[in-house]
Amino acid sequence: MYKISCIHPTCRQELAKKTREKWLKLAKNSSQIEYITCYDSFDQKKIKQKVLRNKNITEIFEPYSFGIVKKCNLAAKYARANCIIVATDDTIPELNWDEKVLDAANWSKEVVLNTSDGTEQTDKRLYMVKTVILSKKRYKKLGYILHPYFAHVFCDNFHTWISHKDDVVIQRKDIMFEHLHPSIGKSEPDKFYINASTQEEYDKGSKIFYKLIKDNFNKTTEKKLFRRYKLQSDPFKRYIAAYLLITGGYDKNKLLRSV
Repeated sequence: MYKISCIHPTCRQELAKKTREKWLKLAKNSSQIEYITCYDSFDQKKIKQKVLRNKNITEIFEPYSFGIVKKCNLAAKYARANCIIVATDDTIPELNWDEKVLDAANWSKEVVLNTSDGTEQTDKRLYMVKTVILSKKRYKKLGYILHPYFAHVFCDNFHTWISHKDDVVIQRKDIMFEHLHPSIGKSEPDKFYINASTQEEYDKGSKIFYKLIKDNFNKTTEKKLFRRYKLQSDPFKRYIAAYLLITGGYDKNKLLRSV
């Protein structure tokens, strides 16, 4: 019935509801979208009730959990469409975003879509996948939307790395999901953002990130990626292969000498 499942993890209930209104209003065919919000809740009655459904709107009430990862993965269990998109409190899509996303890929296959989020002028990490958009087939293969070892910080880095490693990323920078990020002055930081952006959280996230890469990087992977790097004529795809190799521990100078 639904073609897109939006999953929205949030600790800001009122803002999340306003964001949901914007997403559905900006869609061309909102009736084809199911919108699943997972709220942090301190209301025991709502937590006991757990799930509320009203047509294409699903609301899940969970005890407080730090960060977006746990809530994302809980919400994804209710997703019924082949295309799954992570909506956040500070992300707003362009007009007719749903039609553009659906036309961008065959969503019955294993796919991750990389769109624009408006931070490209300040974020120079060309390898980063902006906005988490993936097929249900990809989700089922992984068993998660965002790796459950993370709480918040660095979860998008690993999503980027594993998606590129598995070579399932489709580049569609012509589609905009604008990220109104406090770090570039598009919104004001609040206590939730500040608590999630401490050096301690970055250090913890970084350790998890590199441990997971180590777990997913072996000699076979190295050979495949090196072959991808050597044989690739597209400069951007070669850059991605180099990023994967170097992040996995391959000697940067040795890689450059191989050209």
